Amino acid sequence: MATVEVITSVERRRRWSRDEKLRIVAESAQPGRTSSQVARDHGMAPSQLFTWRRELLAEAIASGGAGDGFVPVAIASEPAGAASSGTAGPGGGVIEIRLPNGIVIGVSNAVEVEPLRRVLAALAGR
Repeated sequence: MATVEVITSVERRRRWSRDEKLRIVAESAQPGRTSSQVARDHGMAPSQLFTWRRELLAEAIASGGAGDGFVPVAIASEPAGAASSGTAGPGGGVIEIRLPNGIVIGVSNAVEVEPLRRVLAALAGR
């Protein structure tokens, strides 16, 4: 009979604090970083990182995203001729929404909120 060598390790179940989880999840959202790279850097499985991301997102949605729902806004000067084109509707301007994936959407003040929310969610892949 052949001899079989069994190699065991002293690995233990690690406990991550909430702050550590938030820091690692935020690191995985940085431009140029992949979840696999971040997981490897921290000695964990990518599936664990995806689980944390999913849990934190569910938690944020359940709490209404209190305080975390803001995005940077920049007020740009209006291009020449835009005000006289009449495309914005009565009494309003155009809001330009630039998504992280490069899609740009221009909406007037007459747009309904719920249909716009559905469009943005579909474009964001949710």
